[in-house]
Amino acid sequence: MSGQSFVRLEEIHQNEFIKAAIDRVGAGVVITDPEQEDNPMIYCNKGFQELTGYESDEILGQNCRFLQGDDTSQSQVERIRDGLKNFQSVQIEIKNYRKDGSMFWNELQIFPVFIEQMEQTYFVGVQKDVSQRRQQEELIGHYLSEVKRLSTPIVPVEDNISVLPLVGTIDDERLQQMLDAVSHHVKETKEDYLIMDMSAVHSYNEAVHMGIYQMNQLLDLMGTTLVITGINPTFAIQSAPYADFSELSLQTYASVKQALQFIQKENI
Repeated sequence: MSGQSFVRLEEIHQNEFIKAAIDRVGAGVVITDPEQEDNPMIYCNKGFQELTGYESDEILGQNCRFLQGDDTSQSQVERIRDGLKNFQSVQIEIKNYRKDGSMFWNELQIFPVFIEQMEQTYFVGVQKDVSQRRQQEELIGHYLSEVKRLSTPIVPVEDNISVLPLVGTIDDERLQQMLDAVSHHVKETKEDYLIMDMSAVHSYNEAVHMGIYQMNQLLDLMGTTLVITGINPTFAIQSAPYADFSELSLQTYASVKQALQFIQKENI
């Protein structure tokens, strides 16, 4: 056997080994050729076929966009286009669709690979189904949202009076939930007083103070009086950089009980 034939045989064995190895990785792998019109796929491994449900002879020669659907994020598609145009690596998570029409979240990584012997750059796409992780993240987000919603209950205590007991930490998201809930509640009940008890708030920041301002403005427009209870010395000291509540003429009391006693006496 000549030396040239031996080198060729060695290359064939090496290519077969690489192909076999790629076929066994736990992800879909495709190779596209940007020198051809529309940057078609020229190779896909078994992992890609199992992920998408397509056989290689159905899809080779096509652009990978056939995996996209009507609700695929166009901003993510644009990121792919920009990466391909500029021969840059891309890593995104995007909605794709299998042959049977089922949706999956695709963790897609695209790498430009320059083959020196061929003096050409190809794109290698590595794709992984991360639908289960995305569903878990969405479920956790839903649970956290529910916990925040339930941690700001509005409790009717007497005719035309409700109490909003705040517990824990107030952030921007929870503040918006609180404003939405109070707006809906007061609109439905037409109450005269809302007592916001802050005795169990353990973290004071700008969101808490701005929340009081916004809550007071909202209720004032709706004809309801905001009453604050449970302000401790720490809150009073920390409120100084953010707000001067004396400007709002807010009624403040040490406890909900004291506030109720005053309101009842005022309305006798």
